[in-house]
Amino acid sequence: MRIQRVVARAFGPFQNETLDLAPGLTVIAGPNESGKSSWHAALRLAITGLRRGKGPGTAVERELALRHKPWDQPDRWEVEARMQLDDGRTIDVTQDLANKVACRAVDVDLGRDVSDEILDGTPDASRWLGLDRDSFATTVSVSQAQIMAVADAAEGLQEHMQRAAATHGADVTAAEAIARLEQFRRDAVGADTVAAKGPLRTARNRLTAAAAAHDQARQAHADFLERAAAVESSERAAQSARLRLAGAEAAVARMQAAEASARAARAAELQARHPAPPPTLAASDELAARAAAAVDGYRNRPAAVDLSGPTTDALQAELDALPQPPTGDVRPHPSVVAAQHAVSLAVQALHLLGDRPAVEPNPAPGWDAPALRELAATLGQAPLPEASDFEAQLAGLRRGSSAAARPQLLFGGACLLAIVSAGLLVAVSAPGAVAVALLAVALGAAGAWSLSRSRATADALARAEASVEPYRRARAAATERRDAALGRARASGLPEDAAAIAELADRVAAIAVQRDALIRWEARHAELQGQLLTARHDLAAALRDRGEDLAADADPAAAAATYHAACESRSALQRLADRAEALRHQLHARRAAEDAAAAARRRAHEAAERLRAVAAELEITATDAEQLCAAVEHWREERSGALQANQRALAEWQQLQALLDGGSLADLQGDAERRRQRANELAAALAAEAIALPTGVQSDEHLAALRREAQQLEREHDVARGALDAQRAALPDVAEAEEAADAAQRELERVEGLAATIDTTLGLLRAAQERVHRDLAPVLARAVLRWLPVVSGGAYVEVSVDPASLHVRVKESATGQWRDARYLSEGTREQVYLLLRVAMAEHLVSTGERAPLLLDEVTAQCDGERKRQLLDVLHAISGERQVVLFTHDDEVAAWALDSLASPQDALVRLDPRPVGAAFTIGAPSTAEPPLVPLSVD
Repeated sequence: MRIQRVVARAFGPFQNETLDLAPGLTVIAGPNESGKSSWHAALRLAITGLRRGKGPGTAVERELALRHKPWDQPDRWEVEARMQLDDGRTIDVTQDLANKVACRAVDVDLGRDVSDEILDGTPDASRWLGLDRDSFATTVSVSQAQIMAVADAAEGLQEHMQRAAATHGADVTAAEAIARLEQFRRDAVGADTVAAKGPLRTARNRLTAAAAAHDQARQAHADFLERAAAVESSERAAQSARLRLAGAEAAVARMQAAEASARAARAAELQARHPAPPPTLAASDELAARAAAAVDGYRNRPAAVDLSGPTTDALQAELDALPQPPTGDVRPHPSVVAAQHAVSLAVQALHLLGDRPAVEPNPAPGWDAPALRELAATLGQAPLPEASDFEAQLAGLRRGSSAAARPQLLFGGACLLAIVSAGLLVAVSAPGAVAVALLAVALGAAGAWSLSRSRATADALARAEASVEPYRRARAAATERRDAALGRARASGLPEDAAAIAELADRVAAIAVQRDALIRWEARHAELQGQLLTARHDLAAALRDRGEDLAADADPAAAAATYHAACESRSALQRLADRAEALRHQLHARRAAEDAAAAARRRAHEAAERLRAVAAELEITATDAEQLCAAVEHWREERSGALQANQRALAEWQQLQALLDGGSLADLQGDAERRRQRANELAAALAAEAIALPTGVQSDEHLAALRREAQQLEREHDVARGALDAQRAALPDVAEAEEAADAAQRELERVEGLAATIDTTLGLLRAAQERVHRDLAPVLARAVLRWLPVVSGGAYVEVSVDPASLHVRVKESATGQWRDARYLSEGTREQVYLLLRVAMAEHLVSTGERAPLLLDEVTAQCDGERKRQLLDVLHAISGERQVVLFTHDDEVAAWALDSLASPQDALVRLDPRPVGAAFTIGAPSTAEPPLVPLSVD
């Protein structure tokens, strides 16, 4: 594959610019800001394009777009290239980098779209090399900052290295066999993870389930035996509870019999003491009750209430003097405040926008800045020199060709003299024959020299004619372009000087910027005016919603200020009106306090009057209320002693009646006898130690607890026996579960054996694949070693390359030590890895095509001697594959001027202009006459 040209339709600073490339080595030189990096990126993207996909793309793609999208037209990003494939086809590849839609690859000779051959979302011409976008960028397209990136991309290049190894014939089927065996292992064995569903995990799960079922069966039998033992234990517990209940019932019967005998004895004693009911004294007669109430009322009379503070009349007068609550907003409503804020923001925005910008008139009507710059570039190109010297050289060669002796005549004369010499040798004498033979040899030598000279002159004439004709066409085309540009300038009234037109283009560009600023200002000004009108309308609507009477032509801002003042006034009235509620509460509390004080005085007076009335009935005389209260208390104590003796007699009589409970003493004694007999009957069936109650336990509560316990144990025993019977019916077969576990174990062993066999086979195949790497390593090493002694000045004479990681080790010629190339000096390291990229570009291509090399600033870290050696190596490589070298180094440009020959090689110089013009210089070969020193495209 050789790239003939790349056209930047819209790429970075370029608009419809073309860069032609030589088939061998093309050196593109220029200072900073001349577009080298843009041309390098355009060249790579013209071949590979960009991957089509949803979203903003990768970080690398976003950075690429930010760096190389057109400056003036970011929506248009297009590049194309023409390339010559090694199979003879000429292909035009067009890449729509912005939209990734209008992308295609066309066979120029047939006019046929061949995009489907290299389609990867968008056309990717690196697929004709057997590569992809990433591997192309890693190996073929090289910049100074990315020389070491090939080692970082080793993993991604493994597929291409395997394909290259297979192409070289080293264990072609190892990778395919590994892939098939791995697929068979996934199908027949599967992974051994929890979420896997293959045969191995299925066999393990089956064995786990069978073992669990076996354990469950054994556990079920063990549980059954434990439950049977628990049933027996529950039966014994129920029997023990029934025995405890019977003993407690016997003990309770004995206790109740003793209590009945004690009640009968007490009843006999009380009946003997009180054969008749005792007389009843009025323990709570009316007088005693009134005396107690009088004393209590006097002792507990309310204390006098102390009243202080304003009176009810003063509070009522203050309340009557307060104003009524106002109607309307006492605080500005949020809707009005928000509308005012919106108006203020709109006014501030208009103020910040500033005055209307001024725009100058266009000094070149009908022309824009790019067109003027293109016109200036055309007029600024220097005219090519006349071809008179070349024509004179060409005429001299033609004359020399015509004047040259014909070698056929000389050869004929030599043959004739040779025949004469033979005749003389036979017929006359040897000396004459020798003389004639020498003359024949001389004529033959002259004929050979003449033939060689004739051929050299013909070749020189052919080369001169081939070189002069393109020069004539190029000079005529350049003159035609400049005359056409000059005519357009005169027709439009423009100056004919390129610098003046370039200055005019700058003015037109500045005016375009002013016009764009004016358009943006007018759009923003209209937008802000609309916002201000809307905000004022919203403010007027908000004020009307709050009840403000606003005329149609009234200023909403002034009305809002009036509204705020009214809110302040109503707020002051509201604060005064709010005072009324507090005064009402204070007035209510004062009235309640005065009523409470009057009620307290009234109750205290009534208590004293009741005490005097009771004392008068008891005929107690005294003037002081306290003395009356003490005398009444003394009378109550004397009366209390007599009441207590009467109450004791009444209590014993009531106890007797309670014991008899409506019956007689004989009935009570008969009940005690029956209880003794019942207790003896219950105790007769039990042992003596079983008849007992815990100390301090109530008999009824204890009996109820024992009954509940016995019933609970009976129920638990019945439930346990029922569950045992149900479990007996559902017991699993232990032998059957054991057989299922054995079958699952055998299946797992079968699958594991198959997995071991496959893994062993895979190990052997991977060893074979390792052999592929071992076969590929010397290939890469030999390719690097081919040029390593040259670029390193003989410092390193051996090299090894690890295909798995692309790490390079080199052997020092001086010490014989092996060194890791990553830790050499920066210049040497980059030279070694550049050679590795050359080797990768040569051996990773698996389609029969030859990959070009696109190099950007790869000599930056070289000293002068290493730089020339590396350039000589690249020149030699360009005889096998196309090499494009971008550089800013004047030494590299000088080397190219001395060493490159057109048309096989070219030197392209870029000017540091926004749109750079390119021209090509080819240096004459040292083996040929300097016939054509200049070739311009």
